[in-house]
Amino acid sequence: MSELSKQAGMLSATEFFRFFVKSIIGIALARLITPAELGSYRQLFLIYSTFSTLLLLGIPQSLLYFLPKSASGEEQKRIISRTLNIVSLLSLLFALAIFASRGFIAAKFNNPSLQPLLLIYAIYPLFIFITQLFSSIMLGLKQPLQAAKFTLFAVGSDFVLILGVAYFTRDLALIVWAVIASAFLQWLYARLKLWKFNNRISATIFEGFHTQLAYSIPLGLSSIIGILGVQIDKFMISGFFGPEQFAVFSIGAMELPLIGILANSVNSILLPHLSSGDPKNMGELYSGAVRKNALIVFPLAALFYMFAEPIMVFLYGAIYAEAAVYFKIYLLILPLRIATYGIIFQAFGKTKVIMLNALFMLALNVVMNYFFIKAMGMKGAAYATVLVTWLSVGLYLLMMKSLLKLRLRDYFPMGKVMRTALVTLISALICLPVLHISMFPFLNMLIGGMLFASLYVVLGMLFGAILSCDVKLVWDMGRDVLAKVKR
Repeated sequence: MSELSKQAGMLSATEFFRFFVKSIIGIALARLITPAELGSYRQLFLIYSTFSTLLLLGIPQSLLYFLPKSASGEEQKRIISRTLNIVSLLSLLFALAIFASRGFIAAKFNNPSLQPLLLIYAIYPLFIFITQLFSSIMLGLKQPLQAAKFTLFAVGSDFVLILGVAYFTRDLALIVWAVIASAFLQWLYARLKLWKFNNRISATIFEGFHTQLAYSIPLGLSSIIGILGVQIDKFMISGFFGPEQFAVFSIGAMELPLIGILANSVNSILLPHLSSGDPKNMGELYSGAVRKNALIVFPLAALFYMFAEPIMVFLYGAIYAEAAVYFKIYLLILPLRIATYGIIFQAFGKTKVIMLNALFMLALNVVMNYFFIKAMGMKGAAYATVLVTWLSVGLYLLMMKSLLKLRLRDYFPMGKVMRTALVTLISALICLPVLHISMFPFLNMLIGGMLFASLYVVLGMLFGAILSCDVKLVWDMGRDVLAKVKR
């Protein structure tokens, strides 16, 4: 197994664990507090996840590009030190912005109870900005193990503090304080680990900073525009409906987080190597990642689509059954997630293309969300986002061909991908009768999941979708994990 595959696999496994723990926290909160309170809690993180991207200006992503290119350890230290100082200042600005605009935000979200919560939550960016930077630094230094260790610490802290306070108090304000406490512990961990990179602030520390900004600002702007393009449906639902309805919509209207974790982990490993070496083999590396991603993305999409409603009821309770409608609509995006299209433009340093694509997606999504919500209610917001996402990917492919002069077949092995799609479809069709085999939804999911997995593996090997190298990769990763556990 190649070292890159090992690193990507380790990072993916760690991020899957993060997703699992975060899901447990979300499921527990759905059962411990009211839908209105859950809606308020989710709106806090909607605000942070959206606007923190704007304030960070793409700086964390830029480290994946510039740290591998650094000529010396001293240059790496200078880049990291100035980035820490700048991000600390940006965190203070974000905290002040939340504090000053808390009344305005609560009014626009039709949620007066959000205002006192934002007063507490304004502290959150002061700690969490640095922790977001830590993983990017470690990956830029090609130390994914350190990034994985930090992730384990962070999710453990969240699990103990947030879930513990929620279980014993059922008080939303105290739960938000637990979020702050966990962020502080993560900040402390990151600061101690990065202490050796601290430099005194001087004129020399900013050498080359304009180059970093020239790379990061278009990337940061495209990220915020891209996030707004994806999250605009949730902002508009918050504006049109109350926090109770937002809670139901936000639970279902999401892409499968497992897929985003997989793609981000692969890309975080891939980009530094593409940026620091000869891009001649870029097509081979990218194509291999696309094929492997499809082996995971397609079957997961089929499984979750078939069992969407029982999954929502089982996890969150019957009160959130309607979330399955929005979840199934969002699953229509998943076939696109076998690849991350912007990474090619990042590797070529063409980050402005990413920004232009994101601008197109945002402008179109705002218009379509408004009219679709008026016509179809909350379902309209989900349909609009899915349609715009497909159009955005089509624009990316057009630019790869016309602007970068790349042959798409070198990057997208469509024959292999379609083979995987066919295996997935056949397996799903055979499993459809299992949906109603008994009166117990959980039993149906268990039997159906096991049958689907068995069929997918067998048919995948027969049709040549699953190769011997894929089996060896999984085997070697499992063996490595067991060896580490035994130690």
